[in-house]
Amino acid sequence: EISPKCVKYYKPLAKKKKKAIDLNEIGTPRYNLLLDLMKCQSKHPNNTFGDSKEKATDGKPCVKVEKAYNSCHAAIMGVGNFKGRKNCGEEMESLFQCVNPNASLPQEE
Repeated sequence: EISPKCVKYYKPLAKKKKKAIDLNEIGTPRYNLLLDLMKCQSKHPNNTFGDSKEKATDGKPCVKVEKAYNSCHAAIMGVGNFKGRKNCGEEMESLFQCVNPNASLPQEE
């Protein structure tokens, strides 16, 4: 579920859902849209699932995952690599899984 405060980040991404987002292509417009959505979801987790009153995941654990992503992003933009890699795909996937535990990332064919 998308938090109501994050719908503004989801709408442009949903319009372009025909193509999978390459998590290794840091800085592309679609990648940046997904990143904005993930950061928003981390700060504003959805409190309930649909009509039920069950609590959704708490966003606080995702703040640590977001910080790990930010460290990677800063290193890539600064020196061009992070732990020997030239992208933050693993960190982005971890952030996605943290804020959307029931969702899966579409795989490129």
